[in-house]
Amino acid sequence: MNPKSVIIKSNKYGLIVILDEKLPFDELLLDVADKFKESANFFKNAKMAVTFRGRVLTKAQERELVYAIVNNSQIHILCVVDEDKVQEEHYRCVVEDAMEEKMRQDGQFYRGTLRMGQVLETETSVVIMGDVNPGASVVSKGNIVVLGSCRGNVYAGATGDTGCFAAALIMKPQQVRIADKVARSAITKRVDTGEYKIDPKIAYVKDGHIYVKPIGQDTYLDIPTPLIE
Repeated sequence: MNPKSVIIKSNKYGLIVILDEKLPFDELLLDVADKFKESANFFKNAKMAVTFRGRVLTKAQERELVYAIVNNSQIHILCVVDEDKVQEEHYRCVVEDAMEEKMRQDGQFYRGTLRMGQVLETETSVVIMGDVNPGASVVSKGNIVVLGSCRGNVYAGATGDTGCFAAALIMKPQQVRIADKVARSAITKRVDTGEYKIDPKIAYVKDGHIYVKPIGQDTYLDIPTPLIE
């Protein structure tokens, strides 16, 4: 797989998939399948919309790309969205309806980026469709999932539940806290540009310590309590 032929980014409603313009479509389709297979466990049963960028696609090609994503991950694609204002409104309505239903069932969604000084507190597990910037904080009594970059502070299991976890597509937090356990990032002099490749990771407690590991089946087996009840 060409690592630069398919790039996945999050926006406030779903995913943006940036495609190589020159790669033959059959090869690109295989790269899309491989890319989403790598992150399949992270997107477990997520409901979202998708936007394709980088090249002009026919409707048939869009359908093939959607099938490649769905068949190689556990994502439920609600719609494919063009980036014009009319389609954006349709995009928002479809996705928000799905999110409200999901929120009623087992948690809540937050759409947007948390910036320096902002604090998000929630009584339930939360999925953040955006970034958590340095200096921002998320506090949840349940689990925290960031469909973007996490470079601020996250506190899962705020009432003392060590079975909770925090996960992100880009896991570079200043501090992770789960129940009464705390882990901090090493101090670095490098300027943080906010540009990182997607590398899904999860933080959880085991044997009294916080571990931050790549998301995969082996990681799930390593966690003392189930991620999904």
